[in-house]
Amino acid sequence: MVTHLMSCQVSAFGLSDVGLVRRRNEDVWAIVPEQRLYLLADGMGGHRSGDVAAREAVGTLARLLTERLPALPADAPLYDVCWCIRMAFEEVNRAVYQLGKTDEGLRGMGTTLCCLHVHDEGIILAHVGDSRIYRLSHGELEQVTEDHSLLSELISSGQIPAESAGLFTYKNIITKAVGTEPIVEPSVNAVELCHGDLFLMCSDGLSDLLVKEEIEAVLATTPDLQEAAQSLLEEAKRRGGYDNITVILLRIDVTDEASHLPR
Repeated sequence: MVTHLMSCQVSAFGLSDVGLVRRRNEDVWAIVPEQRLYLLADGMGGHRSGDVAAREAVGTLARLLTERLPALPADAPLYDVCWCIRMAFEEVNRAVYQLGKTDEGLRGMGTTLCCLHVHDEGIILAHVGDSRIYRLSHGELEQVTEDHSLLSELISSGQIPAESAGLFTYKNIITKAVGTEPIVEPSVNAVELCHGDLFLMCSDGLSDLLVKEEIEAVLATTPDLQEAAQSLLEEAKRRGGYDNITVILLRIDVTDEASHLPR
């Protein structure tokens, strides 16, 4: 009997820049290649110690998932892995919230947090806040996370047309963050694992300055991940670089492997 097993390889590159206005970089990112895990956080600039919150969130989530993902059964279904990631997010939120109560200088700190994990059965996406994940598939870019923001809620409810989003005064007000409340509910979902798909994770320092079509044009015409990431970052800085800019790009390569098993 011949069975076909899926073999998945991931190529990734990330970079971050303080931009042209902010004094410090409150974005934090991490890649854990052994777990095919990619993390990004954007400390909330309107709160004190956003960089502390972002570092704590990324560091704690990376540690928890590095411990827990390998401990799952080898044949654990996608649902169980999603649940593991959801529980880790909730634990990270508690850790950041408690840290914020230990020091007056950290009180009220918060951060966005997004995570991508490549599982053999699909791509798991989890996030809190408005740091985004996009997917470029067959030359078309789509946003695969939905911002936890006032603007997103107003568009979803039909109170503001999507084409007017760029004119909305309060577009940077987020409705969920890690660490600002004792409990937070992350958004966790999974998308299909497809050969050649390219994923972009970014902070709003990029997505506020480049529209989807502009990001798509760069990604569709620049196959080298490092070159594409650098091009996106430099274009955001040319548009003013008002915020910290962080980009993680990863490409999925899937192959079928024939395995001959006894009947």
